[in-house]
Amino acid sequence: MRIVPIDVGYLGLAEAANAFLVRGPVGDALVECGTATTWSTLAAGLAAHGVAPAGVGDLLLTHIHLDHAGAAGHLAEAGARVRVHPFGVAHLVDPARLVASSRRVHGTAYDRFYGDLRAVASERILAVEDGARIEAAGLVFEAMHTPGHARHHVVWLLDHAGERHAFMGDLAGILVPGSEFVAVPTPPPEFDPDAWRASLARVIDARPSHLWLTHGGLVGGSARVAEAFLRRASDRLSTEVSWLRELVATGVDEPTCIRAYGRRERAAARAAGVDDARMADFVDDAFLRMNLGGARRAFTPRP
Repeated sequence: MRIVPIDVGYLGLAEAANAFLVRGPVGDALVECGTATTWSTLAAGLAAHGVAPAGVGDLLLTHIHLDHAGAAGHLAEAGARVRVHPFGVAHLVDPARLVASSRRVHGTAYDRFYGDLRAVASERILAVEDGARIEAAGLVFEAMHTPGHARHHVVWLLDHAGERHAFMGDLAGILVPGSEFVAVPTPPPEFDPDAWRASLARVIDARPSHLWLTHGGLVGGSARVAEAFLRRASDRLSTEVSWLRELVATGVDEPTCIRAYGRRERAAARAAGVDDARMADFVDDAFLRMNLGGARRAFTPRP
């Protein structure tokens, strides 16, 4: 068994997002697939390893946000079976609401960086329940439901040769390349900090040795190193949630919030080794605005 990260060129950047080609004893599977606009980059990355899109037997999605699932329709058309949380099935079969929501969140960047998800035929989709064990590429993957970033989030566990691999999606945050900085994506509409902390605790209890971050690549190599990173991500989440909750409670206008949020995040990122170029790419106002939208929805009392 071999796991090969493929940089899909998300946002036109190097190292911003990966798909993971899993080469098993009887075929190939893929975890994550990038956006519709990065489909050609993904196809070229597969080809570099001698794999045609039609050679991908199964696509395992951590969740249906378009930077993770946007090319699912392309792969399904090529013959892949798509494995996804039950809450994600209807949105892949009829992507209209998902596309509309993504357009609202990403605004003018949508057409350039995301693009419309092609509908996935219902017969190509398998809904995975919590704890389900599915076979792909001659290997057995276990689905762990891990809400928090989104209610349809799944961490995929794979045991092989005494190692436990966890495909983390966004659960452990975004590890900015070349640094130790973990950015926490809190997008609307389903950001739930309590569920997120519980999901991280559940993954810690599963004792993975290798963490495969869609945004960040491989972390770990031992259960001790992986646990330390997961605890750091959990601490970062708690700190972020506390600060965002207080910011939302002030009731100040969005430009003022973004300025305050930007000062805080960029100081933390710089202290963790993020250089100026990557600061502009990974800790920009668009990311902060998305996070603030999720925080406002989560922390504003409902009438």
